[in-house]
Amino acid sequence: MGSGGAEPHRSKTGLRRALSGLRLVWKVNGLFLLILASALGISGYVWNVAFERDEVASARELSMATSELILTRVRDLMMQHEGGELQDLVGRMARENPAFRDIRLLAHRGAVVASRREPPGAAVGPDAWPCTLCHTPGSSPPLASAPVCCDVIELAEGERAVSVVTPIYREPGCAGAGCHEGVGEGNVLGMLQTDFSLARVDALLARQSRRLALILLLSLLLGSAASFWMTDRLVGQRIQALREGANRIAQHDFTFRFSDPRGDGLAQLVGVFDDVTSELSTTLSELSNAKQHLEAIAENSADIIITVDPVGFITTFNAGAEKVLGYSREEVIGKRIEVLFHDPTEREAAIAQLEHSDHVVNYITRFVTKKGAQRNVLLTLSRLRAPDGNPIGTLGISKDVTTELRLQRRLVRTERMAALGHAITGIQHSIKNMLNVMKGGAYMVNLGLTKGDPAMTNEGWAMVQHGIGDMTEMSKRMLDFARTRKLRLVPTDLGELARRIHHMSETKFMSEGVALTLEAEPNLPAVQCDAEMVQSVIMDLLSNALDACSWKEYKNGEIPEVRLGLRHGEAPDQVRIEVRDNGEGMTEEVRKRLFTPFFSTKEKKGTGMGLAVVERIVSSHEGRTTVESEPGRGAAFIVSLPIRGPIQREEEEDA
Repeated sequence: MGSGGAEPHRSKTGLRRALSGLRLVWKVNGLFLLILASALGISGYVWNVAFERDEVASARELSMATSELILTRVRDLMMQHEGGELQDLVGRMARENPAFRDIRLLAHRGAVVASRREPPGAAVGPDAWPCTLCHTPGSSPPLASAPVCCDVIELAEGERAVSVVTPIYREPGCAGAGCHEGVGEGNVLGMLQTDFSLARVDALLARQSRRLALILLLSLLLGSAASFWMTDRLVGQRIQALREGANRIAQHDFTFRFSDPRGDGLAQLVGVFDDVTSELSTTLSELSNAKQHLEAIAENSADIIITVDPVGFITTFNAGAEKVLGYSREEVIGKRIEVLFHDPTEREAAIAQLEHSDHVVNYITRFVTKKGAQRNVLLTLSRLRAPDGNPIGTLGISKDVTTELRLQRRLVRTERMAALGHAITGIQHSIKNMLNVMKGGAYMVNLGLTKGDPAMTNEGWAMVQHGIGDMTEMSKRMLDFARTRKLRLVPTDLGELARRIHHMSETKFMSEGVALTLEAEPNLPAVQCDAEMVQSVIMDLLSNALDACSWKEYKNGEIPEVRLGLRHGEAPDQVRIEVRDNGEGMTEEVRKRLFTPFFSTKEKKGTGMGLAVVERIVSSHEGRTTVESEPGRGAAFIVSLPIRGPIQREEEEDA
């Protein structure tokens, strides 16, 4: 039953294809027949017009000559006063040439003097032909003169005739004739009208038109048959073969070749078709191999490879993505890419960077697995474009770096603790000095108490307190550097935080004779950070800047100055904190060792842990600290913090 129902459908499809293949043949034949019919029709029309013109011209010449001859005879008869012979003259002249439809001689008042068809004495009104040559319509007085007229007229029976009307004027010889009383000299005495029938010409034209129509019909039939046969053989069959070849190519069958033994231009065209088919087969084979190769690379890659359409829906999801994230491709293809991000705004930030470039390289973000676990990935985004340059989506290649980041942080902690161990020797020396100070102070306290000397006692106690303070500060700095504190991340307005710090520090700076200025750009975004730690960073940097200014001897007109600035970062997802001073500055060697624990240029005053803690806090926020300085020209500490906050949390390291 299935095959029986499909066979008529295939037959109808084949018939439609065959008819479709004949469309060009029909169009070519139709155009040829239209041109042929137009050429024959125009030629026949021009021939008929020329024939009619020649025949009418001949009839006019004959009528004019006959009119002159009759007019001469009429003048002779009238001069001889033999007017009774006029009727015989008209009849004889009409009989000599049967083509004359009528010959009439009219008196000046419209009376018929002689006629082939009308009896003498019949009257012609002034409004009838040919009296209208002398009489204007609606007025009986005739004109003084009338021209010789030769025109083609339509007779009452529908017949056409060339009518020649010649006016007869009064001559001096007619002055004594009583038959023309009341007619002045020079006036029209009458009219001679000769009507030459065009029936023969019209019959010839009708017969010629019928012959032309028959010739046109036969020409169209024979021409259409010959044209259809030729175009079908030369064009139609080839088009049908080309269509069949195109259908086979559409079905990915590239073995089709068009064999054409004819050596005409169309054979060369179909030869080009064969060449194109061969090249297309080779190209598609190469493209197929390249596609399979690329698909194999993408499918077998351990990295996460995902493509997304322009509106954010996942289109491809490779095996590496399935393995890392736990989703099957059927579960995510067609869904929005944001379902894979722990924080969708991180993708928005990455896509925003594509506005400036077609690539975003090594962007740290977090994906969420099917089970809800977070994976830190290093994402590279590339914009996909069509050949015309229009965007068609994005390609994301992500590497799971969760383990690497965890190991890196552990390595950093290990290195930090190793550095702490190496610093124990220095710490011991510092503690020994502090204990010696405290020991001396205690001795003075005891001696003062023994001697009853309050001044010595107070001086010794001050030495003990100073030593205790130094040891306490060192212990605090060491603990801040060594311990892993859980960040309290909240959206923080750094501009407001900087203004608060500036207000708290301004009095101290003024007391030291150092100008403190604040330069904060407007509309800075809120930063996800630990506000207390960031405040500690800014305070430590300001303290270092104040010390740097206090060590320098300024020239006349130069004042010590520290500038606290907040600006947009170099990257669109960062904010910069800048502390600049015009103090003593530092050498390149000192600059390289600034963040080393227990390294200090403040001799006995510093513990060498302040900048190490600053670097520790900034690193925990996944920020970066850089220093610019030249000896004698001040220094600039620049802290760059990510607006989105750290991705790899400190507490995640311990998980």
